[in-house]
Amino acid sequence: MTDQGFEILEHTADLRIKAWGKTKEELFKNALRGMAYVQKEEARIKKQESRITKKVQVKSTDMTALLIDFLSEVLTQSQINRVVFFDANFKAFSDTPSADSGQVELEAEIEGIKVDEFDEDIKAVTYHEAEVKQNPEGVYETKIVFDI
Repeated sequence: MTDQGFEILEHTADLRIKAWGKTKEELFKNALRGMAYVQKEEARIKKQESRITKKVQVKSTDMTALLIDFLSEVLTQSQINRVVFFDANFKAFSDTPSADSGQVELEAEIEGIKVDEFDEDIKAVTYHEAEVKQNPEGVYETKIVFDI
């Protein structure tokens, strides 16, 4: 494991990462950073003044679906605005289903930078291999496969 919270894994046709974090929020941030790194490797080290922020709100049936739906929403915003989003500030993060909707949800402000082009054009974030779980050391982790 690296200290950046994600690593790129070998995969035959698509692109796969493993992400982890001490909290579920940290896991989500590291998965986002992993996706950003795939989209534009240099985006994480650029020091641009012009940061772009967007608000996203996602509701899903469980934690794994919430993570995939969150990354999918970020990917949609990324494609529409030609921005690589690499950070998230969670305004709300509910990891237990609400009584009224029975869903888990999050609200976040995502931050990124404009790019001319992507290094890797991610078509979709898939549920294949995705399962948010806590390992014996108490760290949350999952694998994520991107359709490229």
